[in-house]
Amino acid sequence: MQHYKYKGGFNVPEGIQSVQRALYILERLASCKNGATASEIAKELGVNRSTVFRLMETLIHEGYVRQAAITKRYYLTMKVFSLGSKLLDEMDIRTSARGILEALQKETGHTIHLGLRDLNEVVYIDKISGTNPIQMYSMIGRRAPLYCTGVGKAILAFLKEEEIESYMHNIVFTKFTPNTITDPEHLKQELNQIRDRGYALDLEEHENGIRCVAAPIFNYNHEVIGSISVAAVAITLGEKNIEDYVSAVMHAARTISELLGARI
Repeated sequence: MQHYKYKGGFNVPEGIQSVQRALYILERLASCKNGATASEIAKELGVNRSTVFRLMETLIHEGYVRQAAITKRYYLTMKVFSLGSKLLDEMDIRTSARGILEALQKETGHTIHLGLRDLNEVVYIDKISGTNPIQMYSMIGRRAPLYCTGVGKAILAFLKEEEIESYMHNIVFTKFTPNTITDPEHLKQELNQIRDRGYALDLEEHENGIRCVAAPIFNYNHEVIGSISVAAVAITLGEKNIEDYVSAVMHAARTISELLGARI
């Protein structure tokens, strides 16, 4: 389970504070399968249980949260999922890419991800799981850093130079594994290599044991709007290297870009 820390401010108007707390509750409930109790959330928010009860009553009334009758634990409802689904349905890239992602998964046997940039992160908007019993953990809606993931670096490398410079000045680098690049100059060199060869690698930079190869997706203005990747648990690769899938992932990304109107 992802552990959330409440980041809301207390020197803000009560109305804004209530919104911050309600959003925290939704994110908190989305982060675990076992839901949460009013006491747990009250402790995390630093408020009394009566405040949590009032927030929960509103969220339940609006259909976003439900409470289990026996355990009294709170859970999200499918209404939250339906909101996200409506947004995804509007994304032409997801619709255009689906068949190509399925074909790529059949060709490689490994997990396929489709990601879009959201500020300093990449968000997985589609996924097709691999066939190996040993799988990496990932899910649609999961967010990850740009600088240390295959899908993220494939996007970051093809942004405009001023966007990359702005990113470098605003990001806080975290060393997730011994292989994570945390030096800005080293990362710039990596991005130059990605631009030259047309694909990005994640050699256990974000998660130990996970390797990815990714390629960018462009729109009709030849602006990078996303990326796709082949991802595998290292021990499932057998005699192959993740680089063996470069040609397949680049071809798939190029095909999606062309469907979106890009001239490659």
